[in-house]
Amino acid sequence: MYGAGNIGRGFIGALLSQCGYDVVFIDVNPQVVEALNAQGGYIQEIVGETPRENWISGVRAVSGMDEEKVVREIASADLMATALGAAVLPKVVPLIARGLEARWQKNPDDVLDILICENLMNADQFLRKLLKKELAEPYQSLMDRSLGLVETSIGRMVPIMTPAMQKGDILRICVEAYDYLPVDRAALKGKLPDYPKLIAYTPFGFYLERKLYIHNMAHAMTAYLGQLMGKEYIYEAIGNMTIRNFVENAMAESALAIGKKYGEPYEKLAPHIQDLLYRFSNRALGDTVTRVSRDPVRKLQPEDRLVGAARNGQAQGGEIQYLALAIAACVSVQAKKTGTEPQSIITSVCQIDAAEPLGKNVLHFTKLLTQDTIDWQKIAENVDAMGHTGRGMIP
Repeated sequence: MYGAGNIGRGFIGALLSQCGYDVVFIDVNPQVVEALNAQGGYIQEIVGETPRENWISGVRAVSGMDEEKVVREIASADLMATALGAAVLPKVVPLIARGLEARWQKNPDDVLDILICENLMNADQFLRKLLKKELAEPYQSLMDRSLGLVETSIGRMVPIMTPAMQKGDILRICVEAYDYLPVDRAALKGKLPDYPKLIAYTPFGFYLERKLYIHNMAHAMTAYLGQLMGKEYIYEAIGNMTIRNFVENAMAESALAIGKKYGEPYEKLAPHIQDLLYRFSNRALGDTVTRVSRDPVRKLQPEDRLVGAARNGQAQGGEIQYLALAIAACVSVQAKKTGTEPQSIITSVCQIDAAEPLGKNVLHFTKLLTQDTIDWQKIAENVDAMGHTGRGMIP
């Protein structure tokens, strides 16, 4: 398990331990490595209405600075996963390549799957390209045959651990109860254990878009609307019925488009929407509007959670008025923060033509959201006037 941070320790490493694996964490934090080896396990605290603790056992750690040990662990692993962050992943690719070469020197047919647990679209292509640059020529052809680069969908929310949450234990990790891990079945070279929380599925685009265009989109929309309304925590924002109504309708628009694209009935996605709204309201996570709303420029990119969800809806011929409002909320926050003209952000960052219907709607809502006093009732009436009934978008 490359990475012993919030997702590595709080979700993936814990899940693999519960599947029956002996888990070796690779991390550069010497205190975390030392504590994992001293304790052989750690406390995973499930926070929410019914809090409980799990003891995650059968774990040890290797320092990411000890290159020879890292290479040996990769060469002998039955399964590998990464949870490092998209910016860090390229830095460890040379060591991963060395581990693979050491593995295939012994047995060219030795198959390995790498679960790529990063918040990154097309993560398999990204990692494949990096590895091909690092692997020696004889091993590049082996990669296609013996290496599974398996995308995953990380849906579990793990808060940033504060000293109060740690309770004096550097390894203690708090997580929400949700712990399902969808993985790309088509990319697997080997077999995963038969475990109900590991969901192998194809076509995997369904789960990737469900995560990005429903979960991430709604989380961001909640945060930006919450920021405009002066809320501090996500649970406070989603607890406001105006925000909740806007967010739920945007999720429904996106879900209808995804369902149509992949041939899945809306009824399969509707419970997921309600579950997410319930999870956003978990005050024990202590998730802040500031954290979730950070990096708005990245979240406004054409294929990211906001604009990407709206474009997906357009492509499927669906309604996207609430998704336009989601984009406008983010644009408004960025415009107020930087003093940039909203139309400039819409055209240059979102790459939305101000003359097209989506551009007109986003600009219209942005003007309403950047006023000194926001008239939320007027915004609700405007969205309804664009074609919605205001009854939750349930088809």
